[in-house]
Amino acid sequence: MIRSRRWYLNGRNGRNGRNGRRHVPPRLLRGRPAPRPVVGRFILNALLAVLGLMAVVLIGLAGFAYNAYMQIAESLKPRLALLDNRALFENSRIFDRNGELLYEFFDTGKRTKVSIDEISPLLIQATIAIEDKTFYTNPGIDLAGIIRTLIDSLRTGEETGGASTITQQVIKNSVLTPEERLPERRYERKLKEIILAQELDRIYTKDQILELYLNENFYGNLAYGIQAASEVYFGVSAAELDLNQASLLAGLPQLPSVYNPVNYLERDAQGGYLPPVFVDDDWLDPNARLPAGTPLPRVRQAAVLRRMVEDGYITEAQARRALATPLRFAPQEAPLNAPHFVFYVRDLLLQRYGAQIVYGGGLRITTTLDLQLQRMAQATAFERIAELETRNIHNAAVVIMQPNTGQILAMVGSIDYNAVKPTNTPGESGNVLDGQVNVATRERQPGSALKPFTYLAAMEQGMTPESVLWDVPTQFPTGTGSWYAPQNYNGQWNGPVRIRTALANSLNMPAVKALKFAGIDYTLGLLERVGIRTGLKRGAGFYGLSLTLGGGEVSPLELTTAYNTLASGGRYFAPVAILEITDSQGRTLERFTQTPGEEVVDPALVAIISDMLSDDRARQAIWGLNSPLRLSLPAAVKTGTTNDWRDAWAVGYTPFVTVGVWTGNNNNEPTARVESLTGGGIIWRNVMESIFRLIAEDERYRELFAAPFPNGEIQTNFTLPEKVVRRPICELPGPFGGYREELFTKEMLKRLEEAALLNPTPTTSATGRVSVEGFCSAYDKVTVVRIPTPEEWTSTGELRPRPLPPPPADPKAPPPPQDLSALSDGAYCRPAPEASYPPELVREIYLWKLPPPDPNERVEYRWRGGNATVQLKYEDLPECTAEMFQPPVPVPPVEGAILMPDLRRLGENQAKEVLALLGIDPSRIIVDYQGPDRAGEDYFRYGPYVVLSSMPAAGEWILPDTIIVLGIRAPDPEPAPAPEPTPEPTAVPPPGA
Repeated sequence: MIRSRRWYLNGRNGRNGRNGRRHVPPRLLRGRPAPRPVVGRFILNALLAVLGLMAVVLIGLAGFAYNAYMQIAESLKPRLALLDNRALFENSRIFDRNGELLYEFFDTGKRTKVSIDEISPLLIQATIAIEDKTFYTNPGIDLAGIIRTLIDSLRTGEETGGASTITQQVIKNSVLTPEERLPERRYERKLKEIILAQELDRIYTKDQILELYLNENFYGNLAYGIQAASEVYFGVSAAELDLNQASLLAGLPQLPSVYNPVNYLERDAQGGYLPPVFVDDDWLDPNARLPAGTPLPRVRQAAVLRRMVEDGYITEAQARRALATPLRFAPQEAPLNAPHFVFYVRDLLLQRYGAQIVYGGGLRITTTLDLQLQRMAQATAFERIAELETRNIHNAAVVIMQPNTGQILAMVGSIDYNAVKPTNTPGESGNVLDGQVNVATRERQPGSALKPFTYLAAMEQGMTPESVLWDVPTQFPTGTGSWYAPQNYNGQWNGPVRIRTALANSLNMPAVKALKFAGIDYTLGLLERVGIRTGLKRGAGFYGLSLTLGGGEVSPLELTTAYNTLASGGRYFAPVAILEITDSQGRTLERFTQTPGEEVVDPALVAIISDMLSDDRARQAIWGLNSPLRLSLPAAVKTGTTNDWRDAWAVGYTPFVTVGVWTGNNNNEPTARVESLTGGGIIWRNVMESIFRLIAEDERYRELFAAPFPNGEIQTNFTLPEKVVRRPICELPGPFGGYREELFTKEMLKRLEEAALLNPTPTTSATGRVSVEGFCSAYDKVTVVRIPTPEEWTSTGELRPRPLPPPPADPKAPPPPQDLSALSDGAYCRPAPEASYPPELVREIYLWKLPPPDPNERVEYRWRGGNATVQLKYEDLPECTAEMFQPPVPVPPVEGAILMPDLRRLGENQAKEVLALLGIDPSRIIVDYQGPDRAGEDYFRYGPYVVLSSMPAAGEWILPDTIIVLGIRAPDPEPAPAPEPTPEPTAVPPPGA
C-alpha cells in the first residue's frame, strides 16, 4: 500500500512576493496628471461602475464555479481509494468463431511490482522527458498544455489530444472504470482526470505517483509494468536498463500496439534485433527526416532521445551512440493457434480497452476467424512455397474475407510462425523467411493488382468499355527532364485494345494511359474509398504514373479489403476481427452487428469490372483458355508481379468469399523470376477450391457463407444490375479482340449516342467500308485492291498474283503484318462498284482513328502485326480502273528481240514447235537432258522429255542469234536384258532300255 500524505502551504510565500508588498508600477511614479473635464469624469465614473458590476458578477461566477468544483472533487475523492483496493485480474481468452481456443492471456510473470529505487534512472528520465517534462513541478495537471491543446483543436476544427500529465494517466488507467474510459464519454473523463489528478498530487508524493505509473503502464507484448517489460523485451531487470533499452521502452506506452518492436525485428543467429540508425546532423529538429526504412519503434525512440537531449539528461553524442547500436531482444513467446491473427486482435483490444482490461479483465473474445479455414490456408501456402523453394521464394501471406460483412475468416501472416531462414544469395542480407513478422499487415508493392481500381477510376471519369487504349511505345515526361517509358512484361506491343482484354491480360501501357485519363489524385481517392485507408499516403507526386503498376505499397489485408469491396458490389466494409466480447461477469461489452455498408463505388461499374475479371476468354491472349485462374465456380481474379520479381500476388473473389495472396521473401530480395500465376496464383486457386469443397461437404460452411445473403442461399454467380446492358461493338482484330459485345451502363450509352451524333461515320458499302452497328470509335474497316506488279503477269498475259499469307495457326498469334505504307505510294486502289477482282488482290484493312496528339507524350503507333504511323484517308486512294489490271506491253531492248515464253511442263517437241512459231531457227536450239543428279526432285515429278527450264528464262528477251538451251527431263534408263535360260541336261536312258 502506498502511504499518503497531505501538503500544506504553511510558510509558503504569498502571491505578492517575499514580504507581501506590492511593487509599484513605474507609471504611477510620474507626475500628477492634469484635472479631467467634468464630462470626462462622468464617463469615467460610469465606466468604472460598469467594470465594478462586471467584477462582482465574475467573482460570483468564480465562487459558484469553485463551489461546484469542490463539490465534484469531494464526491470523487473516495475513488482514489481504488488505488489501494484494486481487484486482481482474470485471464482473458480469445476464441475462433466456433468456440475453439486460440489464445489465453497468461499474466503470470508479466507483472512484477518494483519500487522507484529499483528502476534505472535513465528510464525515469526518458519517461519524464517524453511524457511530462514538468512532472516534478506541476500540480498534477499541465494548465498551459491544456490551453494550448484547446487552441490547437479550435484552430484545426478537430480534437488534437495531448496535454495529459503522468498523474492524469495514473487516474485514467488505475482509477477510472472501463465505462468511463469509453470514447463517447471523453469530456466527462477528462474533467474527472483533471480533478482527481490534482487531488492525487496533494496526497501522494511525486515519487509515489511515478512509481504507480511505471508499475501499471502497459508496454505491449504481454508486459505491463516496467519490470515485466524489461524482462519480456530484454531479459534484464528494470534497474539494469541501459540508455538504448530505456529510451525505447519509455516511448512504448503512448501506442504500444503501433510501436511494438517485436513486429519489426530482424533476426540472425543470435536472435531478434532492431538494426542501428545513423542520423544526420539536423536530427534534433523534430521535423527532420530519419533515414528511409527506419522502423516505427526506432522513430519513437529517436523522439525520446531528442527530448532527453533538450532537457539536459544526456548529451547528443550519447543519444547518437544509442541509436547507432543494434538493440538485441530476448526470445519471444508465441501463441498456439493463428498467432498473427491473435496478435492483430490483441492490438485492436488494447486500443479499445487498455492493457488492464485486456490482460486482467477476464474477457471472452469471440473472433471472426474460422480455425479450420486458417489451417487449410496455412497448409496450402506452406505446400506451394515448399514446391517453389528452389526458385528462391520462401514466404507467403493469405487473407480470407467475407463479402458484405468484412469479417476476416483467416489471416496467415507467414508459412511458419517459428521459422527463420537467412538469405544465401550473394549481395543480399536479412532473412528470406521471418515467421514472426505478420506480412499480412506489412506493406509490399502490389504490382498490377491495383489495375482494376485504375480502370474503375477511369470509367468514373468518363471512359467506357468501348474506349480504345493504345498499347504502343509511349513516353511520358517526369517533370525532371527525363521521360517515363513503361514496358509490357514480355517486351511486346499489342496495338489497339480495350479495357476487358487489357485488364485480363495485365497489359501495362493501357493501364498507365487509363491512370493518366482518370488522374492520379482521383485514383488515390478511389483506392482510399474501397479500402486502402493507411497505405498510399505519399501523394500523387511521389507515385506518378507508376502507381497502377505497383509503384506504391499496400498490405495484403488492405488490398484484400479493397477487393472485398468489389465482391460486395461497391460497398465498403471495414475489416472485422471480433464478433463478441463479454466480461468476467458474462456481460456483453460489444457484439458485431451487420450493417448495409457504405456504397463507395457505383454497383454498375463494379459489375462490369467483375465481369471482366471473371472472363476466361478475355485472358486467352496471355494465359490461354482454362488457365489455373479458371475455377469450378465463377470467380474474378487479378494477379500482380513486380518488375523486379520481388512480389507475386493473386487477389480475387466470388460473390461469397474474397481471398488475397502474397508471395515473396521477407527481406525483399528478388525471386528466381517467380511470376504471379506460379506463386500467388496457384495458392489462390487451391484455397478457393478448398473452400468450394468445404461448402459442398459441410453444412456449417454452407450456413457461414450464406449468412450475408437475404434468402439464406449462397450466391455463386455474378449478377448484373438493371443499369447494366449489353450492346454490340466493333470487333478489334488480333488476339486481344475477338468479341463483339460489351457491357455498358445506361449513362455510358447516353454519352456514346451523343458522341455518335457529333461524329457521324459513313457505313455505305459503295465506298468499301464495312458496316458496324453503331458508332465505332476505333477504326474504319475498308476494302482495297492491290494493283498487280509486272512480275505477276506471264508472257502470255496471264495474271498469277502472289498468294495471301496464310492465317496464323496459333489463335493467340497476331494477324499478319499490314503494310500500310504501300497505300500511300500507288500500290492500292478503291474497288469500283459492280466490279470483281481476283481474291488474292482484295484486302480488308483498318484505318485507325488515333487520339488527338498530346504534346506531353511521345507516341509511336506501331505494334506486333500493325502500323498506324502513316495517317491515311480512304478517299485519297485512286478508284480502280480496267487499265490497272491489263498485262503490261513489253518493249524489246533491241530490234528483233523476242520474249521467251514459259515452256516449262511442255513436251520437248511441243516446246520446239512454239519456238518455231516465234521464228526461232531449230539450229539455235540445244537440248540438255537432265537425270536425277541435275534435275533433282523434278526428275521424279515429271515424265520423260518434259521441259524443266530454259535459258533465257521465261519472260526474258531472246536476242538475235542467241542460242537457246532447253533443260529436258531425261528418259528413264532401259532395263537390262534378262539372262538366257540354262538348258536342262538330257536324261540318260536306263540300262536295258
